[in-house]
Amino acid sequence: MTDQCGTTTLTQTFTTARGVFAPGHLGALTRYLPFELVDDALDRPGRRGRTRTVPARVAVYFVLALTLFPDASYGRVWDTLAGALRQAGRLVASVTAAGLACARRRVGPDPLRELFEVVAGPLGRPCTRGVSWRGLRTVAFDGCRSTRVPETSDNVAWLGRYKVAAGVAAYPLLAVMALAETGTRSLLGAVVGPYRGEVEAALQLVGHLRQDMLVLADRGFDANAFIRAVHASKAALLLRICSSRRPAVLQVLADGSFLSVIAGVPVRVIAATVTVTCADGSTHRGEYRLVTTLTDARRHPAEDLLALYHERWEIEVTFLAIRHTMLKGRVLRSGDPQGLRQEMWALLTVHQLLRMAMLDATDAVPGCDPDRACFTAALVAARDSVTRGAAIVPDAGSELTGPITEAVTGALLPPRRPRISARTVKGVSARYGHRRSDEDRPCVSTPVTSLDIIVHSPQQDTPVPAPTAAPPGRPGQNPAPQQDPPVTAQTLLPPAVPMHTSRLEDVLAAMGTAPEREWRAIELATLLRLDRGDLTGGLIRWSRRQILIKTGPATFKIPDGPPRPSKLAVHPEDVLAVMATDPHRPWHAREITAALNTVKHSTLAQHLSAWARKNLLVKTAPATYRLPEQPVPTAPARPLAATNTPTAELLDKPE
Repeated sequence: MTDQCGTTTLTQTFTTARGVFAPGHLGALTRYLPFELVDDALDRPGRRGRTRTVPARVAVYFVLALTLFPDASYGRVWDTLAGALRQAGRLVASVTAAGLACARRRVGPDPLRELFEVVAGPLGRPCTRGVSWRGLRTVAFDGCRSTRVPETSDNVAWLGRYKVAAGVAAYPLLAVMALAETGTRSLLGAVVGPYRGEVEAALQLVGHLRQDMLVLADRGFDANAFIRAVHASKAALLLRICSSRRPAVLQVLADGSFLSVIAGVPVRVIAATVTVTCADGSTHRGEYRLVTTLTDARRHPAEDLLALYHERWEIEVTFLAIRHTMLKGRVLRSGDPQGLRQEMWALLTVHQLLRMAMLDATDAVPGCDPDRACFTAALVAARDSVTRGAAIVPDAGSELTGPITEAVTGALLPPRRPRISARTVKGVSARYGHRRSDEDRPCVSTPVTSLDIIVHSPQQDTPVPAPTAAPPGRPGQNPAPQQDPPVTAQTLLPPAVPMHTSRLEDVLAAMGTAPEREWRAIELATLLRLDRGDLTGGLIRWSRRQILIKTGPATFKIPDGPPRPSKLAVHPEDVLAVMATDPHRPWHAREITAALNTVKHSTLAQHLSAWARKNLLVKTAPATYRLPEQPVPTAPARPLAATNTPTAELLDKPE
């Protein structure tokens, strides 16, 4: 009985910041976001300010802690950060909810965005299992626009209303476009804001790609601009294309795939039927068409690429962890756009910190795949460490004995088993609430026992035509071109070309691969997948403007010498340079047209009107403009492409 009634005293020792900065921590996650890093993000004019009851550094950690406790109030989260200090005898000031809200507003979203950009990036090491495929680090693009926000006037004005089948969604929705590493599910970059289209948002993240990466993307990214941008970044691409795209067959390879050209980029097309057999004996079949810039069929077999494409779904697991595991499906707190940006950047930052801790745990186990790390276990351990104030400043050499590391290694998931998704969402306005009758998917997620891939070779009845000699012309006409050698895949498959935005540049990029050759209109139409009649009319117009040279019936070539500017090409820096010669006088559109001598008067008048609406110019009278009072920064010089590509036409896009 004496042993049962006996008591003992346990003491806990932990290290934290000094003075009023003591509540500024994130538990065991502070090791991945130390005090010095937060101070560096706040070391900007107007951010740090004077030392208050809640300093700027403490306010940053408070915003991050809000994402760990989405169901707690401001006061409850503050008491959680200060609870361990108060139990240890430290005096921590009590702050009202209004004071904490003011601290949030003083910090703003920019420091949180900069912190995310610092911690974001690929986490997998060369020895990490499942991160690379044949020496290429696999990454994936995808968007998420199901994060609900409060229905305030400011949020609705910024995000608008999301339309669903039943009308409009109950809440405004905040969109996030992310680039994730599929092996570790870590984020390389993100774009936060209203929904503007997946391709437009993804183009802002192309700068995060490197030469040793393989990009996986679904049919939503099947756009010429996306293919060109990824190819220009030197990263490899594996993209599922839409059924409406019909690439030209240039050369059929041994594995059934074929070489082609899409948007001026040499690609390899793989068409296959994938059949899966489930544990219950059922079979399901799907048709896939993939496009990849990995054109070597020996190094990268078609069946291996089709099996690898399934890794694209790892980014969906990333969004699942953010939306449901961390947020628990709740609505965000903020009622204004600035607060929403701050809250979302904090959420992405904490998610990245958790992925860093989880990777440290799996790397401690030899041969462990990061897929086996339990995100819920890491999240619960991180919350518990904040409550106890544990491992805020860990001891040297304790990286493998932290609370999050021990929790993840003690709750490793079994090895991943292949499954086929049911693709259903339980919601009133769910996108997949009603299944199509022809959809070949099971009603519930079912384990897969076997996978059968059959690659289909393309039809050979419509190959790319070879150029033929045109009949001799009459006197005074262009001489007939000489007979060209037979066209092969090597002559029709162009190398990498610079990014371009117009049909003229597409044509010149294709012709620039063999500038001394004479090209037929049907060849260019086949390569660029354009209508032959429309393209022929454009080729004739460009030859009249001396951009191309017509050598025979429907046959053209690139002229020798420097590229000739298009009569429709106009750029604001050229106009500003002309007006800067006399900056105080009002310029009429005809005067600028005469000075440029490269653009029509009607075309320039439209551009001048658009630039005046963007405050680049000041309209003083009909068709008369002058420079604004403040100097307008001039754009950098435009480099000329190496393929005789003229200057592209200016596209007025909304700011």
